[in-house]
Amino acid sequence: MALWSPSMAGGIVDEDDTEHRDDRALVEACLARSSAALARLDAEALVPAGEHARSRGMPAALVDDALQLARVRLVLGDGERAPGLQTYRGRGSLAAFVRTVVLRIAIDLTRRDRETPYDGIDAMLADTQTDPELEYMRQQYAPVLRAALKAAWQALAAHDRFVLGLQLHERLDLDAIAKLYQVHRATAARRAATARASLIALARDHIRTQLAVGDTTVDSILRIVTTSVAWSALAPP
Repeated sequence: MALWSPSMAGGIVDEDDTEHRDDRALVEACLARSSAALARLDAEALVPAGEHARSRGMPAALVDDALQLARVRLVLGDGERAPGLQTYRGRGSLAAFVRTVVLRIAIDLTRRDRETPYDGIDAMLADTQTDPELEYMRQQYAPVLRAALKAAWQALAAHDRFVLGLQLHERLDLDAIAKLYQVHRATAARRAATARASLIALARDHIRTQLAVGDTTVDSILRIVTTSVAWSALAPP
């Protein structure tokens, strides 16, 4: 028995236009959050799209990340973007539409995998500090700290970089990240916290090496970041 059929969709299909009627009906069902339709979207479109991306030599872990992000963008949307399935008009097969979405995301992640989110890092260093000592250190050490954060980003484990990238690049909040990973919000928060801690630990090592200073000074320099508004946005309550 089919998981979904056009007759169940409600009015998405024109009677005189039968091409891709089933795909268009499936789209409407997915946007209505039908669990059966979502399972069919996975089986008939997303899984084959992942296989296609891997066949083109893309790393399996990166493809898995692209599929997770595609599920969110297609069905839920993210930030100010509406669900991507809303743009499907039935001019081609749904499988081809999804394959294109997944490939674009995978290519973007490939390019972005080692790319530093410069705007996000600069924002962490932009706040004027109310503490005179911290403000002095911000002015004195901002170039070193910026270089340390960029080096730390490059050295982050791929999964940590992906989670932080979702926040810095995609502007996803913890609720959206939880939906992407299909985990509880608290679990998403722990993953994000681990990624932030890894970034700071790597930056700490870089600063210590570059300046040859002790841990107390390093920790004070890093407070410039961890007390910023931009950092607080990555660590909501």
